[in-house]
Amino acid sequence: LPARIIIPVALTLILFIMTIFLLIIPLLEKNMMEGKRQTIMHLTETAWSTLGLYHEQARLGILSEDAAKKNAIAHISQLRYGPDLKDYFWINDMGPVMIMHPYRPDLVGQDISDFKDPSGNRLFVKMVNTVKDKEAGFVDYLWQWKGDSNKIVPKISYVKGFAPWGWIIGTGIYVEDVRQEILAITHQLIYTCSGIMMLFLILAGYIIW
Repeated sequence: LPARIIIPVALTLILFIMTIFLLIIPLLEKNMMEGKRQTIMHLTETAWSTLGLYHEQARLGILSEDAAKKNAIAHISQLRYGPDLKDYFWINDMGPVMIMHPYRPDLVGQDISDFKDPSGNRLFVKMVNTVKDKEAGFVDYLWQWKGDSNKIVPKISYVKGFAPWGWIIGTGIYVEDVRQEILAITHQLIYTCSGIMMLFLILAGYIIW
């Protein structure tokens, strides 16, 4: 076949493939990760407003402050979300001392200022500093996979300070979860694009013939 037929077809295929792998998939990954970050931010703010509700009850004298705090802890400790309803919230104070953690009851009441993840990151101190500097923000670290203490994976959390009680509430996403979702969507995209490429090649072959 003459070059004037082969070259345009080949260039079209190359540009199509480069667009998929160098533009669409990276953009998809970026948008999905940003979407997840926004999700945990909104979830944390919703749980934070629950603390505000109990604080208001204490301020109005409906509950004592101790009772309001206990009720708030009990309420937040039961909140779950996610596909398996295993994603959770935790609370620590500005000490930092752990106030509530559904999967790490061994840390409750403990000074966690020296608690480090496997990379040596003092994550709870980092959370306290984030709240002191910006009142709320994202923190990256390594943490156990939900209830499995033997599996340590990267995690991104959003924390927000509750000033009236000196608490910090947060929740997070496991990077591995996001990667699995991205991988599944990427596979679907590749299958779809492969089908389009096959149709294109058939059509191009017919035109050339």
